[in-house]
Formats: sequence, C-alpha cells, structure tokens
Amino acid sequence: CSMALRKCPALHGWMGLNTARNWDEFSEALRYIEAPQLNVAYADGEGNIGYRLTGKVPVRQNGDGSVPAPGWTGEYEWVGEVPYGEMPHAFNPEQGYIVSCNHRIVDDDYPHFLGNAWMNGFRARRLVDQLESKEKCSLDDFCRMQMDLTCLPGQAFIDALEGFSSSNPDVQVTLDRLRLWNGQLTANSVGGCLYEVTRYFMVRNLLEPAVGPDLTDQWMGQAFHPALYPASEFYGHDTTALLRVLNDPDSWWLAQAGGRHSLIENSLKRAMDWLRLHLGPEPGGWEWGMIHRVKFEHPLGLQKPLDRVFNLGPFPAGGDTDTVCQTGIDPSSPYDNVCAPSFRQVVDLTDLSRSLAMYPPGQSGQLGSPHYDDLIEPWLKGEYHPMLWTRQQVDANAEARLRLVP
Repeated sequence: CSMALRKCPALHGWMGLNTARNWDEFSEALRYIEAPQLNVAYADGEGNIGYRLTGKVPVRQNGDGSVPAPGWTGEYEWVGEVPYGEMPHAFNPEQGYIVSCNHRIVDDDYPHFLGNAWMNGFRARRLVDQLESKEKCSLDDFCRMQMDLTCLPGQAFIDALEGFSSSNPDVQVTLDRLRLWNGQLTANSVGGCLYEVTRYFMVRNLLEPAVGPDLTDQWMGQAFHPALYPASEFYGHDTTALLRVLNDPDSWWLAQAGGRHSLIENSLKRAMDWLRLHLGPEPGGWEWGMIHRVKFEHPLGLQKPLDRVFNLGPFPAGGDTDTVCQTGIDPSSPYDNVCAPSFRQVVDLTDLSRSLAMYPPGQSGQLGSPHYDDLIEPWLKGEYHPMLWTRQQVDANAEARLRLVP
C-alpha cells in the first residue's frame, strides 16, 4: 500500500502555490501536496531562497518498508505520519544556495526513513563546486551551469585505472586515448565515448558471472518493461557501485570476475570490438554523439510509418545521466538519450524581463509550421531566448495574432 493511493488535497495545494506571495504561504500550500513527493525550490524578489520536500511519509511500528514484511501479524503497521514540520526543508541556508539534483538530501542523523534510492550525488557535487568558486553568479553563469558537461564519475573512473597497463597493443592504445580525455562529455568527445562504452562492458563483466545477463539488465536499470525504467531504483547506481569495486582490492566482485587486471583488460577489448563494429575501424570517429542521440517523438509518430513524418531526430547530444546537463541514458539501448530537462529557465527575480528560457522542439505543434522544430538547434547549443514578460516585450516580438471568434 502507499500513502499516494489515499485521497489527496493536492489540487488545493497547487492552487495555493500559484498565488503564494511569500515563504509562509508557499510552505502552507505545499502542506496539501501529499503526493507525489517532489523537490520544490523557492525564491522571491526580496532575496530569500528555500526548499521543501512534499509528500506524506508513514511512520511504522517496525521495519522501514524497504523489504516485504508479514502483514498478518500487526507488527509492521503504520502508526502515524512524519509531521510536516519535520520533512526536509531549508530557508535562507548559511551557504547562500540550495542544490537539488534528486540526490540524498538528509544526513545519517535524520530521524525518519525516506528511502534509499536516491540518485548519486555527482551532479550536485559539480554544481556545489561551481557555486563555491564564485562570490556572485550572473545570468550567464547559471546558463553555463545548466549546460555543464563535466563528468565527475568519468574522471574518477580514469583515476581508478591508475597502474594498469596491457601487453595487447590495441588495448594499450585505447587506454592511452582514454587517459587523455579531459572529462568533458561533449557530443564530439572520443575519450568520453570510450569511457561510456568501457564502463558499460565493465559493469556487465562484473555482474554477469555472478547473476547472469537477465539480472544484470535489471540491475543496470532496464526494469521489467521499458515504460517502468524511470521507477527502477537501480537506475544510475551502476557507475557508483563500479567505482567502489574498482577501488577495493579485496572486493568479492572483482575476484569472481577474474581479478582487477582481467576485468579492465576484457572490458577495454569488448569496448574496442563494439566500437569498431558500430562506428568503424578508425578511433578518431568514435564520437560520443554518434551513439548518444536525442529524439523528439510526436504522439502520432509512435506508429510507423508516421514516425518519419512527425518525429524529429535523432541528433547527436553530449552529457549523460551524471552530468549537470543531464541527458539520461536509455538502459535498454544502451547509449541513446531517453530523458533530459527539456525546459531550461534562468530567472532574475529583481527584473523578470531579463529572464531567459528555452523549450524545444518549437513553439508550434503544427506540422509544417516554421516553428515546429526551430528551437532544436539552439537547445542543443545551449542557447536561450528572452522570457517575454512585459506587454511591451510581447508586442515588440509578436509575429502574428491568432484571433478566435466564436
């Protein structure tokens, strides 16, 4: 059972959120959004910032709900709810910023169990590094942050290969190329492509001897049906687990996979073979965007042959699941992009007319319109357009008027 299945006054909360004028009214509105659980950020024109986690969380007599429990004994019943005031929240924190990337938001001493399937903290860590490096941030700074393609786990992966060398000349050349990578996961990155494909095969080489290919697929986030992968609690954690194993010489997982040297050697070789088969024999053409592509699918394009008419793409894309500019990898593909924060927005609350936004593929959903797909290229490039706010801005940029006459 789930608290999300109970009657929920969420609509009342959303209405209140749309009319909230300050932190107190914002917080009171979120009280009614009992499901789903959302990370909700707050900022106002007076310089205040805040954060709240929505949702109802049960308090259990025993256990934490993470594993099945006997429901017939009465020993594991709900005995209450986490009080709203004790749900994670922050208002004007001392550090002067709030970062929310679906990562773990509470410390070990937090008294209530909120689950254990957080996304890893690489994106959050990268944002904190950038925020801490500046005294003040401009609109341009925030735009650059949203498009940041620095892959922290990729850099940690290369560090974890320290001391490894191969007697196989091809493997050694590939390893040398990988070590030259600067950690920027751009669409044209060869080193980034080598990292992603090698990482994928290394996880498979680590898991398959122990649990077989089917369970390995599940553990890597495929879920039992493609539509359910976003609900997979394993999604995004294979990289974290791999780094932990590579840095543990006594790991049982390393031993059963033939040892650290064998794991790295076999993974690099499988990656090379796969890339030659799919991208050709020349390593200079092994670019990340050749296998990591974004598509814009129209509801009418879900059926062939209409996909060729309505759908757009694929287009080469940079980033992955662990970059700030997140272009999450499809676990069943396994390199294509399957999700991304398509809408980007940077807001100046002191002057809303200076705010920026971007939302692909275009302003029009009408096939044949010049605005059906004209925002894809600027979206891929990390460009923004003004978020027209004042009547003067709208009138100055209006291209046409649509008049509806009953």
